[in-house]
Amino acid sequence: MLDAYSVSARKKMTGFKGRMALVSSVALFPLCSAAFAEATTPHKTSSSLPVAHAHKPVASARAHKTVPAAHEASRVENVVVTSERHADSPQNIGTSISVISAKVLENRNINNVFDLQYATPSLQIQPSYGSGQYTYTIRGVGFNNYSSNNSPTVGIYIDEVANPVPFGINGMMFDMSRVEVLRGPQGTLYGRNTTGGAINYITNKPTDTLKAGISGQYGRFDSGKIDGYISGPINDKLSFRLSGQTQQGGAWQYNPDNGQHLGNVNRGGARLLIDYVPADTWKIELNLHGSRDRSDATGPYAWAPITSLSSTNPLPASANRYETRWGTSSQFAKEVGISPDTKPYSHIDTGGVNLRVEKQLPTFTITNLASYDYMQRNEYDNFDDSALALADVAFKTRASVAANELRFSSNDTTSRFHWIGGIYYAHQWLNDRYQSGFGALYGLDGDVRYSQTVNTISGFGQVTYDLTPKLQIIGGIRIEHEHRSLDNAYAHYLSNGIVTNPGNYVGKQAQSYTLPSAKFGIQYHPFSHDMAYFTFSKGVKSGGFTVYNSSDVSQMTNPFKPEQLYSFEVGNKLILPRYNLRVNADFFYYDYINQQVQSKVYSPTTGSAIGLFVNAPRSHLFGGEYEVAWSPLPGLNINQSGAYVTGAFDKFNTVTGAQKVNGVWVGITQDVSGRSEEVPRFTANGSVDYTWSVGRYNLVTGADYSLRTTNHSLTTVDTIPGYTLWGGYLSFAPKKGHWKVEGIGRNILNKQYDVTRGYFVGGDNIAVAGLPATWEVRLSGSF
Repeated sequence: MLDAYSVSARKKMTGFKGRMALVSSVALFPLCSAAFAEATTPHKTSSSLPVAHAHKPVASARAHKTVPAAHEASRVENVVVTSERHADSPQNIGTSISVISAKVLENRNINNVFDLQYATPSLQIQPSYGSGQYTYTIRGVGFNNYSSNNSPTVGIYIDEVANPVPFGINGMMFDMSRVEVLRGPQGTLYGRNTTGGAINYITNKPTDTLKAGISGQYGRFDSGKIDGYISGPINDKLSFRLSGQTQQGGAWQYNPDNGQHLGNVNRGGARLLIDYVPADTWKIELNLHGSRDRSDATGPYAWAPITSLSSTNPLPASANRYETRWGTSSQFAKEVGISPDTKPYSHIDTGGVNLRVEKQLPTFTITNLASYDYMQRNEYDNFDDSALALADVAFKTRASVAANELRFSSNDTTSRFHWIGGIYYAHQWLNDRYQSGFGALYGLDGDVRYSQTVNTISGFGQVTYDLTPKLQIIGGIRIEHEHRSLDNAYAHYLSNGIVTNPGNYVGKQAQSYTLPSAKFGIQYHPFSHDMAYFTFSKGVKSGGFTVYNSSDVSQMTNPFKPEQLYSFEVGNKLILPRYNLRVNADFFYYDYINQQVQSKVYSPTTGSAIGLFVNAPRSHLFGGEYEVAWSPLPGLNINQSGAYVTGAFDKFNTVTGAQKVNGVWVGITQDVSGRSEEVPRFTANGSVDYTWSVGRYNLVTGADYSLRTTNHSLTTVDTIPGYTLWGGYLSFAPKKGHWKVEGIGRNILNKQYDVTRGYFVGGDNIAVAGLPATWEVRLSGSF
């Protein structure tokens, strides 16, 4: 336990470190980059990036279009992004952003959302206890929750459409042009307000000529994947793109009790894009999409003996990470509608449509983006690594999101003043049932049901003014109002199918907020291909309800408050075309108010820990990131990125244990001010590849790695040990041809590691293992 002096000293020291990092970076970063640029960049500037036109839209910008001509002299890959609602090079955007191109997605076989974290700094993605719902964390800002009703800290967008329901992104990624990962609060340009950042999935768009492609992949554990697309014009005004993917097999876990395997994937998805250009100033884009998932769930393993039933005669821990057990009571199986020996499964279906209409006027452009998405989740998990009914759960969730964004943006490229503004509205509906099987432990099963509606309306705007050709200032604001209503919520316990607490019910609970977000930035281009920037931003994340983790419905429906985050960031972006080198770096400091964290309460009758979300009044985070891309020789590409993040609670009392008072279990509260935030301190990713010329063919060889240090937690059972993964890549294709053969290896050194740790019931410490060594062979062709 920390004494008062050490807590105070630690708080002062961490705050001092954060402020000194910012002051040092502000003072030294522009000077260092300027000196380096002066020493290495030729004085001839005819090929320099024209800073005054940094906001000029790229003509006929496509998602896959290459960078402006200013960077074409460099062998370093640099794609155009649309994170600022206009096409531009990320080197001209005064914020921390990583772009994972289609080439990287292919070479590293990134075909689901989980693998994104191994290609960009400061991003962590975890499956909640192995369920079908992911937790996204950027720079330590995340929300670890397996329920479906609460908003994430990281906004997820597909072609500009936000999806605030976490399980609605079921993991599939196909026919992608790129993925943009923005770090820090977002809101003055985007439909949803977030504190952690945003991940933008940009799909490939219809082409002007008829094209088609198909690829087939086979890998270890009998895993398979097929991708395909066809794209082209229907007439001079209408074009289309139809793409799809199916994934099968891949069971990598094993049940030693019955000899069965777990982990088979069985999912497919399709997308139809239609572009209609009735006139030069009009453009209409229609997106129809859907997916169907009938996959196995991921099973956890017990990394310590299970003492839930008996501390003197515990169940043994798993012999290895890839073992997992399942099974439940006949009573719970009847309640859920399965058999007692049913394999855990995760079935998620999605479908939707969005329509984007754009009208260009002489001085500004009007864009309207309307969308509707429906999704449902039917999932059964064993969160205990046991054939007994200790912690078995089932989810049945339906949700829909209807949204509309109307925005106006300037398109006068000769003006110093650039602006964008709009109105966003979204209606979210969710109906949820969560069942839990505790028969072997408590002689009871749980049944939680509720519905929720969320209405969000906001106005946003951002302006940029070019004070000089080298200096720009940016200002933005957003006012958001949200009303969140939880209806007909009850949490029942069942004994032999009979409800024991019928009065545990709340008819309605609601919360609302109206809060501002803001952004202010300065961008300075001291030399060609170099930009230093400072950004202040404020973000807001919606409040919510814990819903799943309480036997007392009044606790379950007691809302936790919205969290607010103030961000200070400085950075520098430098390209040296002469040396084919790009170096980006940034430093940040976060001041948190009402951070949403998972704490716990204790059952007064059993003394078991029950998770509950609460607000930590004050906390902070600080750190920095770097990204380096270098091509020292033709055909040789080296990429390296890394991030350091740390932080602590400045004011927070949390429940750390329980004691029995007069026959009732009561929580023990401890002041944890000064204790570190839950985040791996250092993460790093890197890759190197070389293209060999073999006559009329190219042979590409490559290797990559991803490292992350230990992810510490308030409780030791939630701490995830650090690990490093290595991968390899090999491809062979004609220089002028339409086919390619590829081989990809992941975790080639067969590192054993965990991606999630924790407990669902006290005395049953579980973890979700990462994949063992895998390999894939892919054959692709285009026409």
